[in-house]
Amino acid sequence: MQTSFWKNLTRFVFLILLQGLVLEHIDLPANLHCMVYPVAILLLPFQTSASVVLLAGFLAGLCVDLICQVPGLNAASATFMAFVRVVYMRLDNRHDTGRDNDLSGTPLPGQMGWGGFVGYALWTVFLFHLAYFFLDASSFKNIFYTLYLSIGSSLLCFVCVLLAVTLFKPKANTR
Repeated sequence: MQTSFWKNLTRFVFLILLQGLVLEHIDLPANLHCMVYPVAILLLPFQTSASVVLLAGFLAGLCVDLICQVPGLNAASATFMAFVRVVYMRLDNRHDTGRDNDLSGTPLPGQMGWGGFVGYALWTVFLFHLAYFFLDASSFKNIFYTLYLSIGSSLLCFVCVLLAVTLFKPKANTR
């Protein structure tokens, strides 16, 4: 449990700093945004309480907002994503947390299956971006452009999620 806490905290801090100090200063074509800090919320262990997930989402967004000097946009979007994650995990009873290694409860393709993980990651990432861009636009005036930004940035973030879980997958438990 202690090892899992430090791994999650390290991932949390690293992704927030990467987002705020590096990725926010990269201009991508077609006004897309590469957001990687939602991965920290996505990969919190299954057994994390709802209040801790919501608090982690809020703190992650708030930290990015403070670094980027944006007034609450990331905090609101990340908190909404954390709420979606909590609801998704309550509705999805397929995950197994009965193993005793410290990463067994982490939502990864090995735990959820690739289909379950892709569905989980795509929905939560898309809803995060949808909230982010609609809050940024503050209206439904350019709804198709906002949807374009949400879908494009979600796909970009989802590629980052896939890279993170395939490049940094945990080692198998060797007993």
